[in-house]
Amino acid sequence: MSGPARVGLALVLLAGAALFVLALVWPEPTEPVPGEPKTATGSAPSDVPPARAGLLDSHETCKECHAEIWREWQEDRHSQAWVGALYTEKSLNHTDSSCFSCHAPRPILETGLDSPAEARQDFRESGINCLSCHQRGAHVVTAGQPGTAPCGPVHDPAFPADRPDMREATIAFCGVCHNLHGTHTEFMGSSYYRDGKTCLSCHMAEEVLSPSVTGGPAKPRRSHRFPGGHSLETLRKAMTIVAEKKGDRVVVRVVNQGAGHRIPTDARHRAIRLRIAFLDSYGQPVPVPDPQTGQMEREGTLDLIRLFYRQEQREPTQIDPLGTPGKDNWRESSIAIPEAARGGTARLRLYYNLSPYAPVEQGTLVEEKTVPLR
Repeated sequence: MSGPARVGLALVLLAGAALFVLALVWPEPTEPVPGEPKTATGSAPSDVPPARAGLLDSHETCKECHAEIWREWQEDRHSQAWVGALYTEKSLNHTDSSCFSCHAPRPILETGLDSPAEARQDFRESGINCLSCHQRGAHVVTAGQPGTAPCGPVHDPAFPADRPDMREATIAFCGVCHNLHGTHTEFMGSSYYRDGKTCLSCHMAEEVLSPSVTGGPAKPRRSHRFPGGHSLETLRKAMTIVAEKKGDRVVVRVVNQGAGHRIPTDARHRAIRLRIAFLDSYGQPVPVPDPQTGQMEREGTLDLIRLFYRQEQREPTQIDPLGTPGKDNWRESSIAIPEAARGGTARLRLYYNLSPYAPVEQGTLVEEKTVPLR
């Protein structure tokens, strides 16, 4: 055999060996999730290359490439949706199956934006995880630019960034779980919706300068912490007290100044309490009858703002968001000034409690104001 022929044969053999090694170490692609999952319009995922094997089987793989976003998610309440103490209590130690679908949901984009959430069977301890929001078949749906990544085609063709109804789809996405007690409906009736805002305008408003992909360039993006009722800063943006002395009474309004839904919303176990105490001209407490209990107290509950449990048979006292047709975005209460407190002050405290039955002091003190009684 001639020299050139031997060289050619060697190159062929080397190429064949390389392909054989790649076949051994490169994972086989997986098929897209079977069935035809629905989107907001009821369509099925497009015919696109599937994700690499295993990378969309578990939310755990997401942290390999998205370490900063993963850390933010772990610090957020979504990651605690299944294991949190309050949920564990309210779900009767994970036995009330009616709670499962929203506290450990299958990917929302697969069950559909116009359908109830469905509970998944695995990784429930991860609560509302990355795949709950971002997986759609073999796609990873993001707000980024079109392209591909090891976890499959990024930027689902059915959800382009310039999708005409993207704003409506974003609001509907949250409503799948958060309209259980009307939060989505409350938002749609408010001026916030009419002004072009979405749920994320407040609950994903924090911008961070951080890489989306580990080792990538730092760039502005939205944080994956979703501040809500567990955030004092968010509570202070949502509500405030307006109070004044009118004749022989103290008149107080609790104002929904910044929430695009009722306060409190969504969960019946949340409560806002307006507390009042009177001090005489020497700063000493003046006991008054508690407006709720009738007992003489140094500080009484002037108003209890809640969505009550059905068995309590009480009308809701929640405060509507700004711009709701025919509704005020405040609740007004008043109380007579005790004779001994004239010339003194009234101290008002606004508390947010995660349980209506817990002592008020265990809640979050959102705001405190003093009204002169001269």
